[in-house]
Amino acid sequence: MDHEKIMSPWQEWKIIEKIGEGSYGKVYKAERTEQGHSFFSAIKVIPIPANRGELNSVRLETTDENSTREYFKNIVDECIKEICTMEYFRGNSHIVSVEDFKVVEYLDEIGWDIYIRMEFLGSFLDFCTGRELMERDIIKLGIDLCKALEYCGQLRIIHRDIKPENIFVSRFGDFKLGDFGIARELERSMGSMSRKGTYSYMAPEMYKGEVCDSSVDLYSLGIVLYRLMNKNRLPFINMNKQLITFHDKEAALTRRMSGESLPRPVDASEELSEIILRACAFDVKERYQDPEQMREDLERLRRGEYIAGSPIMTVGRGNLARRNPDAGTTAGDLPAAPPDPVPDVSGNSLSPGASSPAGSKDTPVRQPAHVPVWMLVILLIAVTACIVTGFYAHQLYMDAHQHVSQEHAVVDALETNDRSTAQIDDFSTAIQLIKDQATQIVDLLPSCREEGTPEQRLHYYDEQGRLVKALLYPSVSETGMYEEYYYWDEQLFFCYMWDESSDELWYYDTSGRLIRWIDTDGEAHDMEEDNPDYVQRGARIQETAISELRSHP
Repeated sequence: MDHEKIMSPWQEWKIIEKIGEGSYGKVYKAERTEQGHSFFSAIKVIPIPANRGELNSVRLETTDENSTREYFKNIVDECIKEICTMEYFRGNSHIVSVEDFKVVEYLDEIGWDIYIRMEFLGSFLDFCTGRELMERDIIKLGIDLCKALEYCGQLRIIHRDIKPENIFVSRFGDFKLGDFGIARELERSMGSMSRKGTYSYMAPEMYKGEVCDSSVDLYSLGIVLYRLMNKNRLPFINMNKQLITFHDKEAALTRRMSGESLPRPVDASEELSEIILRACAFDVKERYQDPEQMREDLERLRRGEYIAGSPIMTVGRGNLARRNPDAGTTAGDLPAAPPDPVPDVSGNSLSPGASSPAGSKDTPVRQPAHVPVWMLVILLIAVTACIVTGFYAHQLYMDAHQHVSQEHAVVDALETNDRSTAQIDDFSTAIQLIKDQATQIVDLLPSCREEGTPEQRLHYYDEQGRLVKALLYPSVSETGMYEEYYYWDEQLFFCYMWDESSDELWYYDTSGRLIRWIDTDGEAHDMEEDNPDYVQRGARIQETAISELRSHP
């Protein structure tokens, strides 16, 4: 219940720092020291009820305090059952292991804290930072999570909340699925009051409140893989738009939930695209029916044996056999194909074990063939074309390598917490850095504290009380447009101005220098210090941003 100081209920485990926060609790890093050696665990703390608002809401619906207490006590009991179920998963290499739990009841109010001690793992989001994920990494992620879902299927458990925030990475590079059961039970019990989760990875039938089965987990996994292979953008998000707004995400969600066919993820191969799109098919009957099917296809793709257009094909040694999904037939169940004939030196086909007819007097003797001149000319042209193509392919590779190096420069600047463009040589890379910052702020906004007057001025603050966004409505802005100011470390780095017919984008580095303006006509103005509009309007925006920053407590 919103307690500021969190104490570990295990005397030997000392809480060090908060490392995460989800829809239904906070996660802390804990340390235990034995014989000079340190060991670490993750402790998740779930308050029930989540806040005073939920408590008061139930009080209005119940007759007395005993009824209110009984209501929340039942939720606690159900959560304990879910935790006990997790005992079956202990030791599984693809599911976060629950080591222990305790329930502490409040003395001064109706409420409980559920403490769950788990193995300490790295978060998937941290794993992605500073690393360029290749398709083989995404395939491994899919295989590992399918294995986790196979164990869930054995216990008839539906996770219902697969998303990057609930994926973890072991020190050996294995991906694990976490946050089981508890969130599912809490959502079922208190969802009408405190549903805070995102719909970004949710299956359509779950979004509509229809009957769900385990395929909703495969759908969510498919959307996670889709985003990772689509430049970190969900389906139907404009790939060319520089700043994604809340309205863009809502429109994309509406299209997905209406059943519109998903486009291919832009960075995925044809084979991986086919697997991903099948996993997140709108029609449940068109999806993978179990995680084993999806895992097998991903494993075949990793071995290079998966063929696009034949999602249920298996490849044997020298032959291709179609598997019957209904009968469960595999290549090993099919009758062996006759061996390919082996040509002898004379050009005749021999079956294995057959004797050569070379000694037969009826066997014609083949004469060396004469190659026509025109065929030699064609061969020479083909060789020349291969050489030229190879040269240009090398150039393309070098260009791509240089582009990847620039992206690593952006990541390095983010990791060192240095947002100045002085650390980055390439101007376009500096622009991309600012876009990345803006995207991170947009993703952070749902968890921010909001203050202000609707239809006039709104401010958004992070957990540390820092201003991350100021929104001015047309009624109070000097331009008569919506003005959105984005801050990083309380410094303006991005401004987005828009109305129903046009928009403008302004890019600033952390020294307050304007480096780009994209006007209402879509024309880019870069470092135009001799442009009066560029200088004067840019200075006014910086002044307004500073004024908004100083106005917040």
